[in-house]
Amino acid sequence: MPNSPFDEIIRNFLRILEESFEGENEPPRIIGCTIIASGTPTPVQRQIEYEMTESDSCVYITARVPSWHDAAVQFEPDSVILSIGDREDVIRLDSPIDTEQSTFTLNRGVLDAVCVKAA
Repeated sequence: MPNSPFDEIIRNFLRILEESFEGENEPPRIIGCTIIASGTPTPVQRQIEYEMTESDSCVYITARVPSWHDAAVQFEPDSVILSIGDREDVIRLDSPIDTEQSTFTLNRGVLDAVCVKAA
């Protein structure tokens, strides 16, 4: 069986885990990890986790809002600005939207924004 490009990564993870469980002096040393399988990475830094789907007439954005935070949405012709608590994220859109017809609701910790595409 040919070697997979991920074999060495997995071996390194296993070695680090084995070392962390052998000694009682030090905690594991893994702080963070990024695995890029192929292609050029395009880093996305999000302040707010959200999901976005698109239809022929609208763009739908959904985000979870913890109960102790306020939330607001600002519609721009080419973007949407989500504000949840002290975090803010600008979502660039592929299609221009009609800011007057676009709306959002906040119900039971779920923010739903409906961005109506411009005619």
